[in-house]
Order: sequence, then structure tokens, then C-alpha cells
Amino acid sequence: MDGFACSLVTIQYEDNTIMVGGGSSEFIVTVETRAAIRNLIGTLGEDDFVEITVGGQACEYPRMYIVSLKLVESALLQLLTNASVELEWETIEK
Repeated sequence: MDGFACSLVTIQYEDNTIMVGGGSSEFIVTVETRAAIRNLIGTLGEDDFVEITVGGQACEYPRMYIVSLKLVESALLQLLTNASVELEWETIEK
């Protein structure tokens, strides 16, 4: 994912839709289930917004949602293999 030509990957796994958006060094990870939407929380702080391209659209996201490729990998390991990885998620009930 380079953030321009390819800026969104969606994975269907069991009852989850896993979306990874962005590119280069800034990514967003969102998981949608029947009951909730979960956003992976990064370590960059939460006071301002960052513009990144997701799904071909330039959007502003809270800085706290921006994660590194390493955190994307950890999240996918947790979601796809039930690996014990300590991550912080924001959960929004539907």
C-alpha cells in the first residue's frame, strides 16, 4: 500500500470485516463486527487530526488512529490467529 494507487485493503474473516487503510508509514486499522466498530489506537497522541488517503479519498483522522506498519502486523496477528498481542482498541457499539 503506497497511500495513493493502493490505499485500502479489506479482509473478510469469520464475522469480521478488517480494513487497513493508508500507506507509506501511516495506517488506520478498523474492524467491523455485527455488534461494534473497533479502531486500533496508536501511540502518536490524540489532540489533532492527520490527513491520509484511505480508499482513494483524502480524509482527516484523529491522530490517535494513526498506526505504524508494525502495529498493523500485530493487529492482524491478533485478529487472524488469536495471538496474544497487547493492543489498545476503541470500541463503538452499534
